[in-house]
Amino acid sequence: MFFNFSFWRYVTNPSQLSMNHQSSAMRGFNLRIVFLFLSGIVIFALRDIWGMTTESLSPMLALATDGDYTIARFVSVIGAILWAVLYIAFHLFFVSYILGLLTSIPVRRIVPLQLLVTGVLLIEKALVFLVFTVKGEATNVSFLSFGPLTATFSDTWFLVMFLNQLTIISALIVSLQFSFIRSYTKTMNWKSLLAVLIGLQIVFALLTTAIGYIPFERLFNYVTSGGASS
Repeated sequence: MFFNFSFWRYVTNPSQLSMNHQSSAMRGFNLRIVFLFLSGIVIFALRDIWGMTTESLSPMLALATDGDYTIARFVSVIGAILWAVLYIAFHLFFVSYILGLLTSIPVRRIVPLQLLVTGVLLIEKALVFLVFTVKGEATNVSFLSFGPLTATFSDTWFLVMFLNQLTIISALIVSLQFSFIRSYTKTMNWKSLLAVLIGLQIVFALLTTAIGYIPFERLFNYVTSGGASS
């Protein structure tokens, strides 16, 4: 027997996806993967073209020539596209591998679940981008997260950015993963499973926040200027 993979059908009923995936072969999934990558590339590229996450290029408007600034903008867009590919591949394949290790479910069975998860993450980014576009301005924190609330009472930027990674969508992701995995392997203790899934979200939030503190621009300038010899 076969069943057709449908994002909108299974994102609201991941347990049904789990049951269908165990009893039937899936059709139309590879096309969804291609569409997911293309959608992510478009969203990340548009965000960069509009000006999100390109604050470091602003001084070049005054200090560099028009040609240098144009090249920098092209490079920035290419970087955004590459980051989109890495971002989607991480959530689609690497997280599937981690969940497979933790639950003993074959990785190829978890990838469809993670396609739902990655799609939801891209919808979140598209929604935030749409709101910023309508307002004509952007911030470093998402209105769907705990970041703005934390910023009202804490000056610790690491804490603000950490909680900025924990959004309403994070709770939805845990719900999707919990429903799918519990339906697939009914022997796993549900409290342990829930703790593992929440723990993963916290670990990913910490890693993302820590990466944001790496001075990539300074390192790039250091390397291109000849390092210590300069």
